[in-house]
Amino acid sequence: MKKFVYKGYNGKSIVQTGTLEAEDYATAYAALLYQGVTVVSLKQERLSLSKFISGWIMRWQIGGRWISVFLRELSVMLGSMTIHNALEILAKASRGHVSEKILNDLSITVGGGENFSDALRRHAVIFPEDVIQTIEIAEESGKTQEVFKSLAERLERSYTTSRKVRNAMYYPVAVFIAAIIAAVIMINVTLPVFESFYSDNGGELPLITFILLHGGRFLTEHLILIALGFFGVIIAALMIYREVDAVRFTVDKWKFEVKFFREIALRNLFGRLSFLLESGVTLDEALKMSAGSGENLFLQRSLSNAKMSVEHGDNLEKVLRRTIKKISPLYLGLIATGEVTGEVVEMLRQCESMADFEIEETLRGLPAKAELYGTLLAGAIVAALVFSIMLPIFNMSALSF
Repeated sequence: MKKFVYKGYNGKSIVQTGTLEAEDYATAYAALLYQGVTVVSLKQERLSLSKFISGWIMRWQIGGRWISVFLRELSVMLGSMTIHNALEILAKASRGHVSEKILNDLSITVGGGENFSDALRRHAVIFPEDVIQTIEIAEESGKTQEVFKSLAERLERSYTTSRKVRNAMYYPVAVFIAAIIAAVIMINVTLPVFESFYSDNGGELPLITFILLHGGRFLTEHLILIALGFFGVIIAALMIYREVDAVRFTVDKWKFEVKFFREIALRNLFGRLSFLLESGVTLDEALKMSAGSGENLFLQRSLSNAKMSVEHGDNLEKVLRRTIKKISPLYLGLIATGEVTGEVVEMLRQCESMADFEIEETLRGLPAKAELYGTLLAGAIVAALVFSIMLPIFNMSALSF
């Protein structure tokens, strides 16, 4: 469930403000109208910048694999004990670790009678909404042990994907940093010698040497201001992305155009839909829940449109073909086959496996591509340095006569 902040007027023209929980914007708007509130503004409640940063720091301290390991441990322990006992044991075992406070709170909350999913919502900064929703459904169906194991495997795949991307970036980043260090040394040690020589002999430095020399000096003299400005621009861009839906929608749409990011989003979508449908959730509700828990705003809105089409009687294959333009015909063919044979869940799992295969294929070629582009970039920097040094040397003979 999402939280929305609203402002409006009741039937007596008295200002009404507050928050409410709803699955999406349309549901929140309809709920306010039903209460007799004329809506003036309605926005999804977002984390403050301080909470967002503190949450990011905590996730970094815990580590990317912690949630998947935590759920895998629970899935094993639930075979012989209650979830409360499992949480108590894990909390004791985590003493001295950054997760100790979270596990203690979960243990106390569940021990007080709350559902595990409700306890997780107290730590929504750490646990993604789709994970919490999945566990909530698992509690209703009584399949928590199997779902914890499935979630752990899915989160492990996501972590492995991000780790492979990071590993592929190490080499080009290292080469780029080495080239930058070489450029700084050359600009501050070698090029000033040529500047003095040309100044004494009444000549002018070659253009590329002049640009590198004075550009390097400017960067050195204003390094702190440039660094502060750079980080300020990044923070401002992140805030605009978080707060302005039009910007976020455009950026997410661009991301969806890239095959790698599209396959990751579709893999998560197929896996979630197959679980929800297998748990007895109707197709329109499954699409609604998938839209509410997704990170890509473009895909969220596409799924919201798909939900409305399904409610009007369209089948899933037809709806996805119309609302998600870039989806592969192979996926659509499998889904259409599943709808004809009554094996939609199995076909969605096949789609998830295919998307996972496409991601792995992309990752196999990523290190080579990253190495190539990193080398080309470093080569361009080195070439500029070589020309900035060699051209003044070639022109020295002309100045000496």
